[in-house]
Formats: sequence, structure tokens, C-alpha cells
Amino acid sequence: MLKKLKTFLGRVRDSWPPGRRWKTMRIAEEPEALLPNVLYLVGEQEKWVAVFTCPCGCQKPVWLNLLRGHRPRWSVSVSAKGLPTVSPSVNRQVGCRSHFFLRSGRIVWCKHRRRLWF
Repeated sequence: MLKKLKTFLGRVRDSWPPGRRWKTMRIAEEPEALLPNVLYLVGEQEKWVAVFTCPCGCQKPVWLNLLRGHRPRWSVSVSAKGLPTVSPSVNRQVGCRSHFFLRSGRIVWCKHRRRLWF
């Protein structure tokens, strides 16, 4: 009984929240056009950049450096199902100023902290 419950809860977790999951596409050169909900890993053997459209809807490309020794730097892990996880969070400093995580192919939005003016 407990094993069936764990299996069921695992399936619910994997499918919640509802919505389209992000997928990963490995390519050798920078893409000419970006598809929605696709994280592109660019580079032949060593992936040097990840690029995708901003999930807020502004349609601007987001470029994340993956090269060691360069800052800021992100890491991308890909599950067996091709679902990406990006670490650390993406915090856009220009444009829409979105702040989010990409975890197991899902966008997790960060709550903005209010500034206290004293």
C-alpha cells in the first residue's frame, strides 16, 4: 500500500503544476530562431552557452554562460527525459527583470522582495 502511494505521489509531483515543460536541444552553433519552451545548449563537445526565450512573454533571448573560469556562470543538468535544470536562478537585470528557476523542465518564479525605505 505504501509503495503504491509513493508511486502515485511521484507521478503527481512529476506532472504538477500543469503546463508545458521545457525541453533541451543540443546544437553546434547559435540558433537563428528560438522555439518557445526549448533550452538550447550550444557547442560541439563542450557546451559553452545556454540560450532560450524569456519565459515572462517578452520574447527576448536569455543567454547563460556555461564556461568554467568565466563569471557569471550557470550549470545545466538534463534528466533522462530531456528536462533541463539550470543553477543558479536566472535574474535578469535589464528589460523585464524576470527572476526564476528552471527546475526539471518547469519555470519556478521567485517572489520579489519589497524594499523598505526608512
